Amino acid sequence: MAQLDHIMYAVPDLNDGIAEVQKLTAVKAEFGGVHPGNGTCNALLSLEENQYLEIIAPDVNQDLKNTLGAELQAHNFSGIRTWAVSVSGFESLSEVLTQFGYHGEVISMSRNRPDGVRLDWQILYVRGHPYANFMPFFIDWLDSPHPARVAPSGCKLDSFAVQLVEGSSAYGSFLSALEIEVEVMEGPDGMRAVIDSPNGRVMLH
Repeated sequence: MAQLDHIMYAVPDLNDGIAEVQKLTAVKAEFGGVHPGNGTCNALLSLEENQYLEIIAPDVNQDLKNTLGAELQAHNFSGIRTWAVSVSGFESLSEVLTQFGYHGEVISMSRNRPDGVRLDWQILYVRGHPYANFMPFFIDWLDSPHPARVAPSGCKLDSFAVQLVEGSSAYGSFLSALEIEVEVMEGPDGMRAVIDSPNGRVMLH
């Protein structure tokens, strides 16, 4: 069964993003590593149940031209950019994509944790859909240890919701076909995560 794996919270500066989330939750996210060629670096905060919050930012030590890092650097604000769903292999997912008229693009990625452990994973991006970043991408962690297991703990994901002006019914049907349990609503485009933290319940948009 597929489940929400992590929420990508984009920020223009990693240290500022870590401080922002710590102020909200009272938990300090830990530096995760860099994504070579993607122009980004991240910090992670566990949400339990093999789920985590990824604070992602430009990595100024890389060439940012035509990278996600350049896109994040151009935005002077923070917020949920997209979300990821964990799966074990892409075969069943590909069948559902075909049913809905979509297709997938698979890429391999890796990074080294600060302790030297190398993480390798594959990502499938859904193509041919009208939902922009509201459509999750899918991740298979292969044989790598799940990042949530070593990220700072103390927070738990209470709920995650996606709201769409148009197409919420078809979008919800797609997620239901994959048994992904998130709330889908009709309304102004947006995403919302409710997190239980040492500071109480906090909300990210």
